[in-house]
Amino acid sequence: MMNKIIFKRLIIAEVFLGIIGLWKYLSYPYSLAPEDLKNAMRMYDEIAPAGDNFTLIIGLLVLVGYFFSLFLLYRFKKLGRQIYILVTAIAILIVFSFGYIVFDPLEYSIEGSSLILSGFIISVSYFSKLEKEFK
Repeated sequence: MMNKIIFKRLIIAEVFLGIIGLWKYLSYPYSLAPEDLKNAMRMYDEIAPAGDNFTLIIGLLVLVGYFFSLFLLYRFKKLGRQIYILVTAIAILIVFSFGYIVFDPLEYSIEGSSLILSGFIISVSYFSKLEKEFK
């Protein structure tokens, strides 16, 4: 049975995974990749066109909206559910504006776990007894 404490722990886990994933991606992007792939991706990054400002701004808004919506979900605000779904949908769509992306096993595990948690948080907030707690 899902209760408030478990739901809040899921949100904390989602925040933790988001921070760890962001830190890993920005600090050590190809750390666990084989040397050949690491060199190939670095060469690709050098010749690939830089992202446009629109995508960068949308990405930053999604990042801020993501953490803001998790804060609202933690406090059981109805607006948090709506922002969370919107931000999740935009994040899925914005991936198409990126070039090639290579995940190492750690990034893949973090991203997969985060996606599973996102789906679970959305389903619990709309389809469980906790739905009535959102005001």
